[in-house]
Amino acid sequence: MASMGVASVQEWSAQVSGELDADGYRRHAPRLMALAAALVGPADAGDVVSASITRLIAARSFGRVENLEAYLTRAVVNEARSWARSGARRGVRDVRWLRAAVDHQEHVDRLGDTELTAALLRLPIRQRAVVFLTYWADLTPEAVAAQLGISEGSVRKHLARARASLREVLS
Repeated sequence: MASMGVASVQEWSAQVSGELDADGYRRHAPRLMALAAALVGPADAGDVVSASITRLIAARSFGRVENLEAYLTRAVVNEARSWARSGARRGVRDVRWLRAAVDHQEHVDRLGDTELTAALLRLPIRQRAVVFLTYWADLTPEAVAAQLGISEGSVRKHLARARASLREVLS
């Protein structure tokens, strides 16, 4: 694979600038931040979104994106999965997020009680993403599949597993 030269970087930047300029970012940022907050907690949501956008801008394939909304959603979910792989960071982040949820009543009211919040945090990232997109973003399984780049069957499987886990923990 040949490295990208200065001329090609400039051409690529010009091509991409129309796709995700400042206005485009402002349009997508609230949805991406909400998704990231559901996946990794509000304390790290900004870092996850920033890291995923930074990776996207550096990716060669970004200029060929057909569905920017789905591409950005997958990028945030993938970054959240990477973020969650670090066990030490995850433990600290989860404790910090639960404390923030208890301290900020508005957030608790939006997400539900702390028992539900804790149960959601125990789900794997992909299951949390499917639950968030289904219930908080009110998307159909078909739309969730398109956003995450997985099949509808996978969405239904992740949703069923998440529901079973939540039912077991919350009953």
